Amino acid sequence: MKTRIPSLLVLVAALSASALSAASKDTPAIAYSVSDVTSASSGFEKISLGATQATVERILGSHRHELSPDVWVYHNYHADLALANDQGCDTVVITFAQGKVTDLKLVNHPAAMVLAANGKVQSIRMIAAAK
Repeated sequence: MKTRIPSLLVLVAALSASALSAASKDTPAIAYSVSDVTSASSGFEKISLGATQATVERILGSHRHELSPDVWVYHNYHADLALANDQGCDTVVITFAQGKVTDLKLVNHPAAMVLAANGKVQSIRMIAAAK
Protein backbone atom coordinates (compact mmCIF):
# COMPACT_ATOMS: atom_id res chain seq x y z
CA MET A 1 0.00 0.00 0.00
CA LYS A 2 1.31 3.42 -0.84
CA THR A 3 1.67 5.44 2.35
CA ARG A 4 2.41 8.64 0.43
CA ILE A 5 -1.12 8.88 -0.97
CA PRO A 6 -2.70 9.91 2.37
CA SER A 7 0.03 12.48 2.94
CA LEU A 8 -0.71 14.01 -0.46
CA LEU A 9 -4.43 14.15 0.24
CA VAL A 10 -4.47 16.25 3.34
CA LEU A 11 -4.82 19.96 3.47
CA VAL A 12 -4.97 23.23 1.83
CA ALA A 13 -6.38 23.87 -1.67
CA ALA A 14 -9.35 22.54 -3.59
CA LEU A 15 -11.14 25.49 -2.08
CA SER A 16 -14.83 25.12 -2.72
CA ALA A 17 -17.16 28.11 -2.60
CA SER A 18 -18.15 27.28 0.97
CA ALA A 19 -14.51 27.03 2.00
CA LEU A 20 -13.69 30.34 0.36
CA SER A 21 -16.42 32.09 2.30
CA ALA A 22 -15.21 30.51 5.55
CA ALA A 23 -11.56 31.50 5.10
CA SER A 24 -10.32 35.05 5.58
CA LYS A 25 -9.66 36.89 2.34
CA ASP A 26 -6.64 38.67 3.83
CA THR A 27 -4.89 35.61 5.24
CA PRO A 28 -4.01 32.71 2.95
CA ALA A 29 -4.43 29.11 4.04
CA ILE A 30 -0.96 27.91 5.09
CA ALA A 31 0.37 24.47 5.95
CA TYR A 32 3.80 23.35 7.06
CA SER A 33 4.81 19.72 6.67
CA VAL A 34 6.94 18.67 9.65
CA SER A 35 8.74 15.49 10.65
CA ASP A 36 7.69 15.62 14.30
CA VAL A 37 5.66 17.53 16.87
CA THR A 38 6.38 17.92 20.58
CA SER A 39 3.82 18.02 23.36
CA ALA A 40 4.66 20.22 26.36
CA SER A 41 1.73 18.76 28.31
CA SER A 42 3.26 15.27 28.25
CA GLY A 43 6.81 16.11 29.28
CA PHE A 44 7.95 17.26 25.83
CA GLU A 45 7.45 13.86 24.21
CA LYS A 46 7.68 13.84 20.42
CA ILE A 47 5.39 12.33 17.86
CA SER A 48 7.26 11.38 14.71
CA LEU A 49 6.45 9.73 11.43
CA GLY A 50 5.81 6.04 12.08
CA ALA A 51 4.26 6.55 15.55
CA THR A 52 1.14 4.50 16.24
CA GLN A 53 -2.36 5.91 16.78
CA ALA A 54 -2.17 4.73 20.41
CA THR A 55 1.09 6.68 20.92
CA VAL A 56 -0.44 9.84 19.43
CA GLU A 57 -3.49 9.55 21.68
CA ARG A 58 -1.30 8.93 24.74
CA ILE A 59 0.89 11.96 24.03
CA LEU A 60 -1.64 14.46 22.65
CA GLY A 61 -4.76 13.10 24.32
CA SER A 62 -8.19 12.26 23.02
CA HIS A 63 -9.35 15.87 22.53
CA ARG A 64 -9.26 15.82 18.78
CA HIS A 65 -11.52 16.17 15.79
CA GLU A 66 -11.50 13.39 13.22
CA LEU A 67 -11.91 14.18 9.55
CA SER A 68 -11.79 10.43 9.05
CA PRO A 69 -10.51 7.54 11.17
CA ASP A 70 -7.13 8.17 9.52
CA VAL A 71 -6.98 11.98 9.80
CA TRP A 72 -6.93 13.53 13.27
CA VAL A 73 -6.89 17.27 14.05
CA TYR A 74 -5.65 18.86 17.29
CA HIS A 75 -6.28 22.57 17.96
CA ASN A 76 -4.43 25.16 20.07
CA TYR A 77 -0.99 23.71 19.47
CA HIS A 78 2.18 25.79 19.93
CA ALA A 79 4.70 24.72 17.30
CA ASP A 80 8.44 24.27 17.71
CA LEU A 81 8.74 26.14 14.42
CA ALA A 82 8.83 29.94 14.93
CA LEU A 83 7.65 30.72 11.39
CA ALA A 84 4.61 28.49 11.86
CA ASN A 85 3.77 30.29 15.12
CA ASP A 86 4.19 33.70 13.46
CA GLN A 87 1.70 32.67 10.78
CA GLY A 88 -0.83 31.31 13.26
CA CYS A 89 -0.31 27.65 12.45
CA ASP A 90 -1.67 26.36 15.75
CA THR A 91 -3.51 23.27 14.49
CA VAL A 92 -1.86 19.88 13.96
CA VAL A 93 -3.24 17.57 11.27
CA ILE A 94 -2.05 13.97 11.60
CA THR A 95 -2.59 11.42 8.84
CA PHE A 96 -2.33 7.68 9.45
CA ALA A 97 -1.99 4.68 7.15
CA GLN A 98 -2.25 1.18 8.57
CA GLY A 99 -2.35 2.66 12.09
CA LYS A 100 0.90 4.64 11.83
CA VAL A 101 1.63 8.33 11.29
CA THR A 102 2.48 9.01 7.64
CA ASP A 103 2.09 12.80 7.61
CA LEU A 104 2.20 15.69 10.10
CA LYS A 105 1.15 19.22 9.19
CA LEU A 106 0.83 22.48 11.08
CA VAL A 107 -1.94 24.65 9.64
CA ASN A 108 -3.30 28.13 10.29
CA HIS A 109 -6.93 29.10 10.96
CA PRO A 110 -7.93 29.61 7.29
CA ALA A 111 -6.54 26.17 6.40
CA ALA A 112 -8.38 24.64 9.38
CA MET A 113 -11.58 26.36 8.19
CA VAL A 114 -11.12 24.83 4.73
CA LEU A 115 -10.88 21.41 6.33
CA ALA A 116 -13.90 22.03 8.56
CA ALA A 117 -16.02 23.49 5.75
CA ASN A 118 -15.38 20.55 3.49
CA GLY A 119 -15.78 18.00 6.26
CA LYS A 120 -13.39 15.65 4.56
CA VAL A 121 -9.86 15.38 3.25
CA GLN A 122 -9.33 17.28 0.03
CA SER A 123 -6.49 17.16 -2.47
CA ILE A 124 -3.91 19.77 -1.59
CA ARG A 125 -1.24 22.12 -2.73
CA MET A 126 1.46 22.60 -0.11
CA ILE A 127 2.06 26.26 0.69
CA ALA A 128 5.24 25.72 2.68
CA ALA A 129 7.46 22.93 3.96
CA ALA A 130 9.74 22.83 6.97
CA LYS A 131 12.12 20.54 8.89
